[in-house]
Amino acid sequence: MTYAITRQQHGATVRYSGLVSVGEFMEVVLSIHADPGYASLRYVIHDMLEVEELDFSNLDMTAMAAQELGARYTNPGVRPAVVSKDPRMAEATRSFSALAQLEVGIFTELAQAQRWVGATHPAAPQP
Repeated sequence: MTYAITRQQHGATVRYSGLVSVGEFMEVVLSIHADPGYASLRYVIHDMLEVEELDFSNLDMTAMAAQELGARYTNPGVRPAVVSKDPRMAEATRSFSALAQLEVGIFTELAQAQRWVGATHPAAPQP
């Protein structure tokens, strides 16, 4: 998996490509949750348009939901969104959303997700 995190004024967009395993995905999520600015983020967009394969299991979904619920104590208002044209990714996102009891936007175009989360500000330079 290759990924790049772009920080915007009020959020972050993560662009993934290739094969994405649950371990690699969690590495990204944990790095965002551990960021000192996480408490003030309004959104995180997971751009999966270039992902070729997902390697997630139902057990892994439970671990991901538990991690997300813990992060909600730090920032209960962050809006997550997933962008993918793969119906399997949409189904995995719906499963995660139901398990975590969390609204997650599911979109097929990046611009749709950006509108939904209110990401209207230009990208900030990487530190």
